[in-house]
Amino acid sequence: MNDLVALQSISKELAQSRLHAHRNPADVLFVISVGETLGLNAATALMNIYNINGRPTIKADLKLALAKRHPEYAGCEIDSNTERCIVKMKRRNENGTEESITSTFTIDDAKRAGLFPKKDNWRMYPQRMLKARAISYAVNDLFPDIVLGMLSSEEAQDIDRHTEKTMAEYEIIESEAETTDRPEAETTDQPKQTNDEFAELMAATQGVMRNLVDNKIDGFDNEIRRHSSIQKHLGCSMIAECTNFSDLYEYHNHLAAILRGANAKPTIKERQAALIDRITKFATGEELEYWLPKIQSATRHAALDEVEEWLNENKTSIEGDSK
Repeated sequence: MNDLVALQSISKELAQSRLHAHRNPADVLFVISVGETLGLNAATALMNIYNINGRPTIKADLKLALAKRHPEYAGCEIDSNTERCIVKMKRRNENGTEESITSTFTIDDAKRAGLFPKKDNWRMYPQRMLKARAISYAVNDLFPDIVLGMLSSEEAQDIDRHTEKTMAEYEIIESEAETTDRPEAETTDQPKQTNDEFAELMAATQGVMRNLVDNKIDGFDNEIRRHSSIQKHLGCSMIAECTNFSDLYEYHNHLAAILRGANAKPTIKERQAALIDRITKFATGEELEYWLPKIQSATRHAALDEVEEWLNENKTSIEGDSK
């Protein structure tokens, strides 16, 4: 390992970066050390090693990447859909012998484990979660010398913290410099983090997102829209991967504001019906051909706002032409 004092100084600087999820210098130092063991540089380690339910984890995709760069890796076939994932992986040993393993994880396995449809990540992304679990098991069994027993992030986030009686609880203690560097509003208005509070906030945030998805509010039923929002606010692919309490708190409030706003105005379907009625009465020809499909395909209020603005601006001329 590099000089510890130098690493401590570097870790303190890197903890200020918003390009990864680790905010405590001690966590940064630990992640860099784990990454070094796995053969990863500091930047790759910080972006791909997560603290999930109190343990370091790596994404299943990274597990596969580590296996593929191993000199004994001999190929992998993945057959995946929303019902099951089958991973066939091979390893060619130094003595010329070949090992192979077939790892299968099905939606029935997920149901027996209480993951589907209970967990939001399994309900929203079943194919991705099945693939992650099957890949992780295959790498664990065929390349244990690479991952050294580390769980995948997808596995770890499915563990119920309250059932793990032996897990040591810990509290992140901020240094005086970290505290004074923050604006006063953040230190006084943000709730204090505890393990139970983080779990409750995570569940509440996922609940708000589920409400937005189920009711098709502001386009959140679209996976691309959902991923984009989570990536922008949390810097990760799924809400369950967030490890920073303040970021999660802010994102919960952001989603809740969208939900409150949606409950205070007509739904997408209601606005679509009203705008279709208006535009078919007044618009004709190319204008109707242009705007009608926009209304019918809209999944967000912003798209309908554009149509309504055009209608309001051109209402007088359109009504005049229609007489």
